Amino acid sequence: MERLPTVAELRAAGKCLPPEAVIAIDGPAGSGKSTTARALARRLGLAYVDSGAMYRALTHAALAVGCDPGDGAALARLLAAADLQLRPGERETAVVWNGRDVSQAIRTPEVDAAVSAVSAQAAVRERMVERQRQLGRQGGVVMEGRDIGSVVFPLANAKLYLDASLAARAERRWKQYRERGETIAREIVQRDLAARDQLDSNRRESPLTISPDALVIDTSDFNQEQQIEAAVLASRTNAWLDARTDWDTARAWRTLSAKYRLVYHVLTPLRRLLGQRVVGRRAPTVPPGVILASNHVSWFDPPLVGGTFRRGPVRSLAKRELFAIPLLGALLRWLDTIPINRRGYDAEAFAAARAALERGDNLFIFPEGTRRPVGRPGPIKGGLGILALETGAPILPIFVRGTCALMWGGNPASPLEVRYGPLVRLHALPRLRQDFDRKEITRRIGSLFLAIIEELQVRSYLERPETDLERRLRLDQQRVQRRKQPFG
Repeated sequence: MERLPTVAELRAAGKCLPPEAVIAIDGPAGSGKSTTARALARRLGLAYVDSGAMYRALTHAALAVGCDPGDGAALARLLAAADLQLRPGERETAVVWNGRDVSQAIRTPEVDAAVSAVSAQAAVRERMVERQRQLGRQGGVVMEGRDIGSVVFPLANAKLYLDASLAARAERRWKQYRERGETIAREIVQRDLAARDQLDSNRRESPLTISPDALVIDTSDFNQEQQIEAAVLASRTNAWLDARTDWDTARAWRTLSAKYRLVYHVLTPLRRLLGQRVVGRRAPTVPPGVILASNHVSWFDPPLVGGTFRRGPVRSLAKRELFAIPLLGALLRWLDTIPINRRGYDAEAFAAARAALERGDNLFIFPEGTRRPVGRPGPIKGGLGILALETGAPILPIFVRGTCALMWGGNPASPLEVRYGPLVRLHALPRLRQDFDRKEITRRIGSLFLAIIEELQVRSYLERPETDLERRLRLDQQRVQRRKQPFG
């Protein structure tokens, strides 16, 4: 795992976040998310978005009209008809519901008691999350909540998880009530927070969770200024690491072996003739020692994605059956491909993959394990999580599009694109190991990767909308997939 920067190094780096940065802050109620997010936005010159206030505004409106906080359909209709705005203020974000400022009205014990039930409704979250994602795609925001890093902003530049003991959080919340002139016993506040923790952590839809790539900050013993300073430094960690990542194209090319040079010399003009576009990468190469993980839609994915790497050595995993085909098997061995038995856990293949990453080689995999219908990535197999958990290697997510309908000169009906996401560093692994078993951690890593791929796909479709051909291909592939599934 990469060395984290020291406090001195982060302070020396200064403001190293781009103006379009997105920072996601998650944590339980009373952990100081709102206070920290507001201060962080001011320090870094970003806009503060209070996602919790959006749910509170809906909760307040529901209580005002007598709508049941557990009636998802009615709440969704109420939200769909509302003009909900967040307006930056001097101290807090102003929350405006249908032209009325409800900033103070949403901070009451009555709203506190009902907001978790409202935010747990799938229909509500679906509509609210899309509103929040639109803000994130514009960039330059700090948003806090309970699933911002894992669900709302999977591509955030920095993800923080603020935690604190129940007693410390209850004390903070009690003081907030007192400052607003409300009288409530500490014991009641602590009891309500404990109940809310239980509900937020166990609800089916988007529960409170620690994103595997979040930096965890325990604020139990911090005062407000210490908490804010810790968050500022943590927000700069990925930027500091990115600045030291080896993207050097010339050095990558100089170190290539003859066979890799031959492969790239063949694939580069082929990709150009097919009209392939590469998006989101900082340089015409990839950094060393990372897991290169892509969605999979076509047999042409390996060469057309692999041809964009321009670095070696790259090991990849391919199903063992392919090695039995004489010419193809010989080519795969020449390209340092690792055979893997897809039925169960292949200890030998995973040992070879781990060894490659530990040497600083790259590992190219398709975490879905097989080809998936166009526009429908996932589910993600356990292999990605196992390798990331055991090696601590960063993951470079890649979205590929258009390889099912290739055409010389490019196919406008099936845009050929390889879109790179940001390097994903699994900062939260030590904390996750304390709370969960290996199976759950690997599942969470897979869920994060799928969320990233889905967001990369959305951004691709926003630039070049999904075509009629792509929709037909997806429907045809889904029909074939259903026919292959066993009855039962």
